[in-house]
Amino acid sequence: MKLILAFVLAALGMILPNAYASSASIEVNGNNYDVQYEATGLTVDGLEADTVTATLTVLITTSEIEGTLQITLDRNFFDSNTDGVDDDFIVLLDGGQDTIPVEEKTDSARTLTITVPAETNSIDIIGTSFGTGEPTPVEEEPAPIEEEPAPTEIPEESTSTPVEEEPTPIEEEPAPTEIPEEPTSAPTEESTMKECGPGTILKDNECVLDETCGPGTVLKDDQCVLDSTSAPTVSKSEGSQFVAAIIAGFIIAMIVMIILWAIGRAGRHKN
Repeated sequence: MKLILAFVLAALGMILPNAYASSASIEVNGNNYDVQYEATGLTVDGLEADTVTATLTVLITTSEIEGTLQITLDRNFFDSNTDGVDDDFIVLLDGGQDTIPVEEKTDSARTLTITVPAETNSIDIIGTSFGTGEPTPVEEEPAPIEEEPAPTEIPEESTSTPVEEEPTPIEEEPAPTEIPEEPTSAPTEESTMKECGPGTILKDNECVLDETCGPGTVLKDDQCVLDSTSAPTVSKSEGSQFVAAIIAGFIIAMIVMIILWAIGRAGRHKN
């Protein structure tokens, strides 16, 4: 009976495709990630990432029958979303044939189950971004901390090189030069300059009246006032002509009045 059961299991193993779980490592943006997957009827040869098009390519080798690839994508490694809302991954077989995977989601990862036809060589999974966060930390045993050796003291003789000092030439101090004293007896121009009061100016080292008023004005009480002696006068001839014109006008006015009076009186007599 046991022999028959063992024979049946061996036959099923030859007929059914083998399924195995494994992981593949890939470096993106300077970070290393381990991608978990489970392959049935195919072999995963490697992973490639294109950060420009946000495409993860799975290189595979398939047999003559249909296979299945179940791949788990850590959201910190590779994701597809817009404004925080998940988008569907686009899956292409051999760069052209579109297929729709079965997806399971968690807060930290997204798992795709992809049906792979026979003789397929690559699977392109297109998302929106790589490396959206820090990779999932892998628990590793802490490396032993090596104590740094204490610095060895180096003898001063080995580090310091004696420097031969050249004798400094002694410079002779120059003889002090005598500074000629300035004569104190000679009066300076500023000290002899006098200060003149208002309305006067300094001329020949003396204060004289400032006659700088304009034409027709004279300096009086330190101010420029109108010169009364320069006021325009009317000549005698011009005065006599002015009087004669007034008298002539008066006479003409009297004559006109007499004529008008005579005309009015003559009119009253006729009536």
